[in-house]
Amino acid sequence: MNHKLATLLGVLAIPAHGAVLWSIGGDDQTQDGNGDATLGDVATLNGATFNVSGVQESGEDPLPGNPANTGGSGGTRDIDDDYYFAGVYTTAAGDYAPVGNVPTSESYYDRALTNGDPNMRWHFNVPETVGANDTLTFTVDFYNLNEATPGDTSGYDMTFWVDGNQVGNMQPHSDADLSAAQSWDFALSDLGGAAEQGSGFDHYLEIRTSPVGSSRWASLDYVQLEANGNAIPEPSSSLLLLGTVGFLFLRRRS
Repeated sequence: MNHKLATLLGVLAIPAHGAVLWSIGGDDQTQDGNGDATLGDVATLNGATFNVSGVQESGEDPLPGNPANTGGSGGTRDIDDDYYFAGVYTTAAGDYAPVGNVPTSESYYDRALTNGDPNMRWHFNVPETVGANDTLTFTVDFYNLNEATPGDTSGYDMTFWVDGNQVGNMQPHSDADLSAAQSWDFALSDLGGAAEQGSGFDHYLEIRTSPVGSSRWASLDYVQLEANGNAIPEPSSSLLLLGTVGFLFLRRRS
């Protein structure tokens, strides 16, 4: 094949789908851990898998949280609003003292939203593989809703925050769309840009909620952060360009 044609065809290659930077749980409508040593939920960090367990939260807690919680049950549970993936956290994204080195991702996470504890936060270092033009997509999904009055119009209104700044609009999360995951898109610039990538920078994503109707709690199914590369060209545009390249190649051969 003509070298120039091969090069142009290489430009047309469709890039891979976005990469999951981290996740907790799976889209399976259940939690497979029970707050003790049975770490049944799968989690990932930059392609590496490990296991975690959902635990009832201990109450509303401020930043930065404890990166070394041990689970427990009843009055001994120690889970707070802040989940830490393995990393180094020496520069805070706000007015709080960073927690320092976190050698391993936490084994336990806050398993549900409640009216008394309406927030969840996830801390991580931004991989240097994320590009300035990548679209970052945060997705959260819940698999049940407990209501004081079954059958009424209940749910949780959710807002999404990146390093303490709201991104996007409020999204309702009612019993009518409970099975639908909620997603927000944002950019590397919302995380401080390239200057704040890599080890040392504490970045966190947060959801804040308000109950609707007689909602009491909603259990987490999964949460994930994905990085998507530059937009894929429209098929019609790609085919048009490919046809043009082929015509020029044939004309050169004639």
